[in-house]
Amino acid sequence: MGDTYQYPVFFECQSLLGEQKKRIEKYFRIRRRSGGGDCGPLRRVNDKVYSITFKWQRDQQRVLQRPEHVVEFPGGRLAFTVRDSLETHTSSPTTTSTPNQDSAAPAQSSLSIPASTPPPSDEAHELQPDRSPRPYLQEEKEELKKERTVSNMSTHMLDFLKKAYGGPGVLGDFLGFDNEVEIELRDTELRLFSFSAGKLDDAEKALQGEFMEVKTDVPNCLSSELWKKLKSKTNEMNQGQWRAQVLFGSDSTVNLLGHTKEVEELNETVTQFNLQRTVHLPVPEVAQDLVNLSEGNTVVASYSLCDGLQVLVCQGDITKQEADALVNAANEDLDHCGGVAAALSKAGGSEVQRESNDLVKYTGKIHTGDVVVTTGGNLKCKKLLHAVGPVAGKAGGKEKLLLEKAVNSALNLSEIMEFKSIALPCISSGVFGVPVTVCSEAIVTAVKEFGSQGGRSLSRIILIDNRGEVVRAMQEACDRLLQGISPRDSMPSGIPTGDLGSLMDAAAKDTAKEVMTGAPEGRVHVEVVQGTIETQQVDALVSPMVGHDPLSTRVANTLYKMVGSQLTARFRKKAGEETLPGDAVLVENLPGLPSNAVLFLNLIPWDDDEDGTAVQVLRVGINNILTSCENKGFGSVALPVLGAGIALRFPDIEVARVLLEEVQKFEQSRASKTPFLVRITIHPTDTEASEVFKAFTKNIHSPDQVSTSKRIVLLGKTGSGKSNLANTIFGEAELFATYNSPNSGTTECQTETRTVKGRSITLIDTPGFFDSERSEEDIKPEIMSCITECAPGPHAFLIVLKVDRFTEHEQAVITKILQYFSEDALKYAVIVFTHGDQLPKGKTIQDFVSQNKNLSDLVKKCGSRCHVFDNKHWKNKQQNNYRSNQFQVEELLNTVDKMVMENSGGYYTNGMLQTVEEEIKKEEEQIKQSSGNMQQEEIRQHAKRNVSNRFLIQLAGTATGALLGAFFGVEALLRLVIKDVKGPELMKYMKGFLIGRAPAAAAAVGAEAAVVATGAAIGLTTAALATGVMGGIIGHDAAEGAETAMEAAERAANAVRDKRQSVLRLQ
Repeated sequence: MGDTYQYPVFFECQSLLGEQKKRIEKYFRIRRRSGGGDCGPLRRVNDKVYSITFKWQRDQQRVLQRPEHVVEFPGGRLAFTVRDSLETHTSSPTTTSTPNQDSAAPAQSSLSIPASTPPPSDEAHELQPDRSPRPYLQEEKEELKKERTVSNMSTHMLDFLKKAYGGPGVLGDFLGFDNEVEIELRDTELRLFSFSAGKLDDAEKALQGEFMEVKTDVPNCLSSELWKKLKSKTNEMNQGQWRAQVLFGSDSTVNLLGHTKEVEELNETVTQFNLQRTVHLPVPEVAQDLVNLSEGNTVVASYSLCDGLQVLVCQGDITKQEADALVNAANEDLDHCGGVAAALSKAGGSEVQRESNDLVKYTGKIHTGDVVVTTGGNLKCKKLLHAVGPVAGKAGGKEKLLLEKAVNSALNLSEIMEFKSIALPCISSGVFGVPVTVCSEAIVTAVKEFGSQGGRSLSRIILIDNRGEVVRAMQEACDRLLQGISPRDSMPSGIPTGDLGSLMDAAAKDTAKEVMTGAPEGRVHVEVVQGTIETQQVDALVSPMVGHDPLSTRVANTLYKMVGSQLTARFRKKAGEETLPGDAVLVENLPGLPSNAVLFLNLIPWDDDEDGTAVQVLRVGINNILTSCENKGFGSVALPVLGAGIALRFPDIEVARVLLEEVQKFEQSRASKTPFLVRITIHPTDTEASEVFKAFTKNIHSPDQVSTSKRIVLLGKTGSGKSNLANTIFGEAELFATYNSPNSGTTECQTETRTVKGRSITLIDTPGFFDSERSEEDIKPEIMSCITECAPGPHAFLIVLKVDRFTEHEQAVITKILQYFSEDALKYAVIVFTHGDQLPKGKTIQDFVSQNKNLSDLVKKCGSRCHVFDNKHWKNKQQNNYRSNQFQVEELLNTVDKMVMENSGGYYTNGMLQTVEEEIKKEEEQIKQSSGNMQQEEIRQHAKRNVSNRFLIQLAGTATGALLGAFFGVEALLRLVIKDVKGPELMKYMKGFLIGRAPAAAAAVGAEAAVVATGAAIGLTTAALATGVMGGIIGHDAAEGAETAMEAAERAANAVRDKRQSVLRLQ
């Protein structure tokens, strides 16, 4: 324990048993009995001397001042004196009173032994416990004459005492009453039983003196910073023994409970935090529900996000704006001397600058990206939030990131303070010199992220500036970033404030129509929100519990506070005496809750094993919850971060992984087409969980955008066994056509979807993209088909190779793979070997890979993900799992699952794939308008074919190498293809760019200038890239107006031939 305990006392005694040592330790920890307090374990110094060490010197001195100490044991009592050093002082009155080895009955011994116990023998002079049976109070409860219920004991404190001292007789022993008083911990009360009224009084006083509960109001400061401080302190206090607990309430309160000393220490932390951070000024008592723009401010555009959150773009004066929170563009010193800051400070009055100065005085300079709170003074707001934005040239190129952080902080702080409206200027765009486009992009990006999560208290965000060009930039950013969410029509410029009332009424009606408790389009929709679980308006809430105890978690105690004793009573009635781990108990129609039902989930604490029993129980429990909701016909359920609290101790990242995996499995297996909403609710103070879930979900597209099936692309050379592998994975012999010919049997992309081992899998089989024998015009349509089939991106690439000796041809294929695949794409790649029967007996695929350096390098770049298959063993039972394809399919799918989760649960994508997906979505909308009752899957297939053909026409003159490079993310080639597809004007610019540089480029190419004529720029050197661009330009211009890909290709080829001589002359 290091220097934590450094004030020892010593006493003499013969050998002590383990239980006797524990009883002496407890004795010294109870100040009322021994004078002691916080102390370490009892240690044996030598044959006759023991020592115990105290944390505080005052505790040590109180123990030393007592003339005698007496500890009761079941078989007798031990009396002894203590001293402050190991050496015996003859003049000291503190002499030992323990049995003496040389005397059977020492004169000063206070050890009394019952007559039924024989005296100590010469062989062992240890305390002998009384073996005779003694009656226990619980056996005589019906004969007890006196009992008492301890008043003012909250359910939180009862929960704490159960966890710390829940065993039979443990709390009584700790308080020093042994069998004199029985203490019974019930769900809603604590009861004392004793034969003596005096003992009841003593026990109640001891409880009230030893334990304490403090509820503290933290106005406007219930922040993650305070939560982290308290969490750190309680973790330190609870090492080895449960000493204190902190609970955050939804009403800006902190509940501190536990041992009196620790609670007082925690309360001091909260008090100091309040003194440093809280603004001690009154908040306006009455707040309007609707934000009204003052006269002269104009609404330019309005947008509606998740759960009816409105975003308004306005032109006007922020100092005249009315909102719960106004945001100031502040500097790190909070010196409001220019721009928006000066205007707000002046309008707010001297209080604003005075409080700002006080804040900086107590906390120091405010870091860029942080937000602090002061009064708004005379401004029309409850609080003024000072957001410190970046200064141009001083942020190391991180202006946008820091600005997003500042806006996020302001929005989240408003959420914590339960504000309904907030107004923000274009931070950093004035005197700080950050370009307006960068500022508006960052601000709207932060708003979009905030607005993507429902359950918010904020209902309106106002983006306001008095400069027309800034307002236009913010509107353009909103149009670009917010229109795809749930747009409202932009309003024409110049709508006066007086017309806003009717617009707000209409907006409120529209919002009411949009609110729903289920998910869109008959699918399972996952929504991650920050809020409190008890306020979610859904069909069912989930309350985790440790084992069968319904009040063992913070969520449960919060619900108990709202519902009362009916919560536990009806749980007991429904659940009975016992539930098993993973069981979900449904209790409906509880009073005081906005939801219809509560599901109590039996979980077990984290066991440090990501595939262990605790995780398996969590998986079963989540499935039981979702199934119960489905069976009851519920449309929505809200879950907290299950198991991540102090009681169950699951890491946030494990909860996120398991929860999202189980929801996905549930969606894939459910037969119902009715919509269902799963709302994961993260407490506003839990910033760590918020970041974890954000990382897991940032690349997961909503179900209405793309299929939930995992898209897997098979790539490899001719004859590598891609089609056989696809059949093996799906367990169907002829689904993908296979040929015994050495030439590739797959001549075009084939896509099939099946359910394999509970997973929905889409396999995209491809022809030999890396074969040099295939002509460009043959292979290009298949590349484009593959891109459209896997858009917006594949979850995995399976690079298929053959177990065989490596010739120059195989080596060239590996070189091409490494050339075309970017590092990002390789993060989503798995190497799969076929023809595993070629492996010598006893040799693994890893042994085979290690024999070739280039092959070994490729596998390492793919994260060492490597598997082997041998199709002829598919239906045979193999004693050796390694050579069983059934075993390898499961292993491969597990690898893909793990890889997807490591990539934040998303799929590989880039600009090319995203552009294709955008075009497919546009095409789908057009088809829907004219298709009548065509099914969605059929609509998407038509859209993919149309987009593929259109792109082929546009890309007719572009090199196959450039197209492949774009698919696999080589940045330079990616830019080339995107520009070719999306920007004819950029193509004109590239022409001009290359005309001045063509001689140098051609000279660098030298004898390979003929590559320009065919447009097949495959290399990545500057010269080769330039030739590819030139070929693409020629083909692009020539193909304009073509109606088919074949016509475009012919036009491009003829144009390249016509230009060949002029290009060669450029040398």
